[in-house]
Amino acid sequence: MKKIIAKTALKTLLALLIAAIIAFGVASLGFPAQMATLFENMRAYNFASGYAGLAYVYAENTPNLARCLDDSILAGDNFNVVNYGDKLVQREDFTEYAAKRTQDEREKLPEDLRQSYDYYNIVYGNLACAKYAEGDKDGAMDTANASMEKLEGFPVNNALAALALASREDKPFAERVYTAIKAIEPTAEQQNYYNAVITILS
Repeated sequence: MKKIIAKTALKTLLALLIAAIIAFGVASLGFPAQMATLFENMRAYNFASGYAGLAYVYAENTPNLARCLDDSILAGDNFNVVNYGDKLVQREDFTEYAAKRTQDEREKLPEDLRQSYDYYNIVYGNLACAKYAEGDKDGAMDTANASMEKLEGFPVNNALAALALASREDKPFAERVYTAIKAIEPTAEQQNYYNAVITILS
């Protein structure tokens, strides 16, 4: 009798396990955006990035691509930051999306932090630094310089400033960053920040 009960229990557990695997597979393939949210809430950003990537395959829009990049940044995955970041900044609606994203995120921040948040600079800064970390120093400089072409002066947390922090121990490359920054004329409001970044490289 006990053997029959044990066999029945094992069969039930096996059936439940198979059902759970099937359900997970269905959810993974059918609802990747929701799975990405699940893993984001668990702070398992490598998994979240994978599911966000699948959601992007299903719907190749800018918000899905930005989500791929965001999760890759949080995961510290430089390879995919470059992969998704290059695709994102090349999209025709990226500048418009970045402006809207900046506005939305600033509304959630305390008053004293709002002006320093800019999604455009977050994307370009992380992209440039990821290329530098991956050994593509020319690509890092090209990315940072390209980002500055659409900015006025030298705003806080721009891509060149991010590269300055990332490369301050790499003297030859830091000299290239220094030269690029010195070619920029900051506004009066940006002068203190500009001087602080220059000091890092001096």
